[in-house]
Amino acid sequence: MKRHSRLCGALVLLAAAAPLTAGAQERGRTDGPEGSEYGKGGYSGSNSTGVSFQLDWGAAINDEKPSRAAPDGPPLYVGATVSWWGADWFALDASATYVFDGGRFSAMVGPRFRSWGWPLVFSAGLRAGAIYTPEYINSSFDKEELHFGISPDVGAEVLVGHRDNISLGLHYTPDIPIGGGYVTHRLGMSVGYRF
Repeated sequence: MKRHSRLCGALVLLAAAAPLTAGAQERGRTDGPEGSEYGKGGYSGSNSTGVSFQLDWGAAINDEKPSRAAPDGPPLYVGATVSWWGADWFALDASATYVFDGGRFSAMVGPRFRSWGWPLVFSAGLRAGAIYTPEYINSSFDKEELHFGISPDVGAEVLVGHRDNISLGLHYTPDIPIGGGYVTHRLGMSVGYRF
């Protein structure tokens, strides 16, 4: 009961403070050529729609050891993500990643939702697609496994740049194959540019 009363009280205070802050601003000017008005009363610099490109890299830990003959590499991954933005809070992502330890490659598509805020925003998404894992049986032949998989993603990003079009992020993403195979936990960084 106390939680509900605190929440209602906070909402009432927020609603009461909003008109006071809006009334304190003076009327803005829109001098200059069309589309160049920024600041109070002008146009927003926000990119609510568009396309972005992002590079991803970081640590990748497999929850079990890949086969002995699988590619042996450092516990790292690299990848790229292309996103179509329907609004500032929603994007449709298409991503591809390669994990060096075990040679796993994944191609995923799915939605991502972003919180309101500036310059720090939080995001959560769910991608689904193909996970390819080479499994070398012996020196004479090899077996390749292709699975359907999901990759939930949670992260935080800092928005920088003139129009907040550059993002620097930290993300955690487990690659979970459905129907067999091991899970790869990815913790990484990203840098993206929104056109």
